[in-house]
Amino acid sequence: MSGPAKRAGLPFKMECLRGASRYKAIYGGRGSAKSWSVARALLLRGARKPLRILCAREFQNSLAESVHQLLADQVAELGLADIYTIRKGAITGSNGTEFVFAGLKHHISKIKSFEGVDIVWVEEGQTVSKHSFDVLIPTIRRPGSEIWVTFNPDLEEDDAWQRFVVSPLPGSIVQEVNWNDNPWFPDELRLEKDHLKSRDLDAYYNVWEGRCRSHVSGALWTKEVFAANREAAPENEVKRAELLASLRRVVIAVDPSGCAGEEDKRSDEIGIVAAGIGHDGIGRVLEDATGRY
Repeated sequence: MSGPAKRAGLPFKMECLRGASRYKAIYGGRGSAKSWSVARALLLRGARKPLRILCAREFQNSLAESVHQLLADQVAELGLADIYTIRKGAITGSNGTEFVFAGLKHHISKIKSFEGVDIVWVEEGQTVSKHSFDVLIPTIRRPGSEIWVTFNPDLEEDDAWQRFVVSPLPGSIVQEVNWNDNPWFPDELRLEKDHLKSRDLDAYYNVWEGRCRSHVSGALWTKEVFAANREAAPENEVKRAELLASLRRVVIAVDPSGCAGEEDKRSDEIGIVAAGIGHDGIGRVLEDATGRY
């Protein structure tokens, strides 16, 4: 694909952006042209009819941290400079289309004023908290409005992964797209990809193949460590008594968070763990009662 056809085109897997759906979740590794494709799809749609589009991310301390520049570059690439005007804090179309930009974490009360938005594009969705999504999603309530989320998967526990990939609402468009789905994948990135694959396979699968990481980088305790050392709970009271008798000390560890109860979704959970150390010198976590209380 070359010339005007290439300029107006999308990678095959990104053609799903042309369909209608309340939710569109596009996830995968680096170099897949996710953001690039979403930017041009929104600009082309906004050129056809007036739309109000919110470009959001969890953290945006300045416009430089937004997709403003990416959109501005695509305006030029697509030859839409006669339609769109690039402003410092917004991008506006001659037909009334408007792109606005906002961070969620520190401006969540402001987000509640965007109920007239037609489409919200959430970039780097893996960094967005459950609380931010819980506030944002019901705010986007205009008839026919859509929520687009792009992200590179990080941990399985991340809200974006659980909300849009593991348990998506019926009718959602969920698309995985990686470097090998990008027909214009540059040779410079190919060298970086191959180099990482040769020295750190786990990191390679996360960064380039869009797989969730198996553990937090630098963590003292990983899922593999827990799996290798997990013991079955006592089957009955006799076994339970034997386990307790084998412990020379038991402690309850509490990490208070200032949580105000089960409904206080904004705060961290209160960490509560019962642990003991046996006469054999081995420490055991007896129960994790962490929760909101």
